[in-house]
Formats: sequence, structure tokens, C-alpha cells
Amino acid sequence: MGTLSITIKKDEFVPHNIGSYTLLQPMTSNKSGFSKWGFCRKNDKDYFIKEFLNPVYPLDSIDLSREIRQKKIKQCEDWLAKKELIYKRIRKSQNGNLVPPIDLFRDGSHYYLVTDKVDEISVDCKAISYFDMEHKLILMKVLANSFSKLADNNVVHADVKLDNLLLKKTKSGYYTIKIIDFDASFIADDPPSGDEMQCDFVYLAPETFLAMIDEPSDLTPKIDVFAMGIVFHQILSGEMPGFDKEYDYVYEAVLNDAELFINKNIPPKFKVLLAYMLKKQPAERPSMRQVLTAIKALEDDSLYAKKNAPKKPSALKIADDFD
Repeated sequence: MGTLSITIKKDEFVPHNIGSYTLLQPMTSNKSGFSKWGFCRKNDKDYFIKEFLNPVYPLDSIDLSREIRQKKIKQCEDWLAKKELIYKRIRKSQNGNLVPPIDLFRDGSHYYLVTDKVDEISVDCKAISYFDMEHKLILMKVLANSFSKLADNNVVHADVKLDNLLLKKTKSGYYTIKIIDFDASFIADDPPSGDEMQCDFVYLAPETFLAMIDEPSDLTPKIDVFAMGIVFHQILSGEMPGFDKEYDYVYEAVLNDAELFINKNIPPKFKVLLAYMLKKQPAERPSMRQVLTAIKALEDDSLYAKKNAPKKPSALKIADDFD
């Protein structure tokens, strides 16, 4: 009887273990320049897994001087301690809409992050703009509440963008949002240097850009407020805030004190809220907690109008609340 043999092609992927997880497919760096990601399985449950490209732990098999090896190990230990602190704060902020890390470990020379697998779809602002106002308000409240929880624990997400917001349909037929990817997140008391910032220029806050060019800057949860002002504009109108053609990004226009054009179809009181969220100076922006309060107040106004109730006094006085 002949011997059974299995030939594996050179480029054919073979599931293998990383730590206590089984990798189910080749990892990709698509939409993730500082890491590779894929899906894995443990105890019959699927997870999202990410491999950090840096730092790289110096294995004994690598020929390094004792001094360089110890330096690299110290860098890895400091990086790991900082990540664990951030992730602990994120888990403490959990409100059901954050997708926090559940495992962080080293396998060989690389570090790996594991989260629950989220099978939802990225936010399509054009599609959402056709939702009714009640539905849009639900999404905005979910986002404001989630980011206010993070801010309460001094966490800055720092990479707010549509790719990191995933839509999930609820049993009632409405949608909610899951917030992912905390790779760029930091504790406000210990911000990264400008060259360490990982962010999308489309949603960049003015002070983040200043930090990136080594100008004096204060990196706080207000950078998430600025980015969320852009996201809210997209939810309400399906498009970005407008600005003069000489600029490429919102933050550039704001830094140069150029006018931002809020879509004419956005209700007036929401225009005021967005204007405050997109202020040049962080101190002039509302906190995310104030944004949540404002949205709830505007929701009350909308419900009153919808029911044709007698007009009540304005539920929101932006200037008084945010100054």
C-alpha cells in the first residue's frame, strides 16, 4: 500500500497557532499601516487579531550586544505597560458600544492584540443621511455617550473616522454604532509626541497638527470632539463641512480662521452645536458630556415640534452652556 502524502503549495496558507489562538487566514495590512490584522479562533469562538509591527522584541537568536538588547527589552516593556494602562481605562469606559481589547500578549518577537469579532459594516454617511432625524439622533447620542465615557476616564481615542465606526442593526430595526481601533489612543496626562500620532488628516484637529510640527499644543479629549463634529456633519448631511478650495482639510481652514460652510439642510440649532465643536481653540469647544446634553435637549425640541406641541422655551443655550 502506498504512503499518503499531502503537498502544500509554497504560497498556500496553513492555519497555525499564535499564542493560544488559531489564525484562520493570512493577515493583511489593508487600512492599517502600523500593523497587520486578521481573524482567529479559540474555544470555537472567532476573534479579531492584530499584529503590531513595532516594537519588536529581541529574541535570543538575534545577535545583539547586551546593552542594545536590554535597551530594546526596556522599550518593549514600557510600550506594553502603557498599552495595558490605556486598555484598562477603555474597558472601564465600556457602555456596550466600545469594542475594547480583551487580550494583549507577545508571541515570538511580536505583540498581538485580540478583540471580539465585529461582523458589522462601516458607516456610510451618505446612506445614513437619508435616515429620519430620530434615527440620526440615536446614532449621535450613542457616539456622544461613548466618547464622554472615554473622556471621563481621561482616554483620547485620537483616530476618530468612519472606518472606525461600525453599524449594527438592533432587534427593534434601528441601528447603533460600535467603536473600534484604539491603536492611536492615549491617556490625556501622557500624550504621545507629534511624530508618534496615528491619525487620519480628514478628521485631524488643529492642535494635533500643531503637535505634529512641534508647535506648542495641548492634546486632550477635545481632539475627539473636533473629529466628532465632522462625523456629526456627515451623519446629518451625508457630506463633509465645506471650506475654501485653497485648503485640503478642515483643520487647515480652521487654523487659518477661514469660514466653514455647514450644510444648509442641517437644522439651525444643530449648526450652532457643530460650529462650537469645530472651534479652533480646544477650550472653546464643549466637552463630549456637554455635547451629549445638547443633543438630548435638541431631541426634546425636535419631539415637541414633531408633535405640534406649543413652542416651549429653547432647551439649549449654546453660548451660556459652553463658555
